[in-house]
Parts: sequence; C-alpha cells; structure tokens
Amino acid sequence: MDFVEYNLDTKLKQCVDETYCLPHTPKVVNGLRASTADIFVDNAAFREFLFKELEVSTVDEESAAVVMVATSNGVPSIVFRGVSDLAGGADQKVSSSLYSLAAFNAFNVAVEFIELIGKENIIPYLKES
Repeated sequence: MDFVEYNLDTKLKQCVDETYCLPHTPKVVNGLRASTADIFVDNAAFREFLFKELEVSTVDEESAAVVMVATSNGVPSIVFRGVSDLAGGADQKVSSSLYSLAAFNAFNVAVEFIELIGKENIIPYLKES
C-alpha cells in the first residue's frame, strides 16, 4: 500500500486548564516508529534502548490489540495516539494530569484526518475495498 502524507492543520490545545499549560506548543508528528507492549513502560534506560536499537519513539499498551483485531477481520485501521508522558522521565502527578489533554488533541487530529480522507477519498486501500 502506498501511503499519502497529509498536511493536517489541527490547532492543538496547550493547556489542561487556566493554571497548567505545556511549556511548548504541542504538534502533530507523523512518520515515527511506535511500538506496543503488554506492560506499562516507565524506565528511562529501556526507553533509550528502544530508541537507539529499534528507533522506537513511543510505547503503548493498546494499539497492537486494536490493529490485530481489525487486520484479522479484514478491516483497514489506523491508530492515532496522544503522547502524555515520557517513560521514566516525568513526575507521575504531572504526566497523569496530561492524559486528558493528550486524548483531546489526538481525538481532534483523528477527526480532521477523517474529514480530509472523506473529502479527498485518496487512500488507495479504501478505493480497492
């Protein structure tokens, strides 16, 4: 399958509330290698190993299960992740306060992507189905 790069112009939310904002503007990043595991990874050394040896930038616990179920049923799938913490690199209280912000931003990116492919209908796999 050929992948088409989409230029999303999603305005991402920077603040959890009026008292806590990210120190930088969040951004949509594509083309990174993600991974999934059956454990919660909270170890900076392991995170650095994954990046150095496998060029893995994120680890989650759910995406592989969703993609495996979709694939085994012949359903095309895509995963949007909002990254809210850095394995072994953040205070638990700070990272847990960012979960809703990450989910909100990922949802908005997914909505914009769906609107875009609906209008352009240019994903080759969907045309073949």
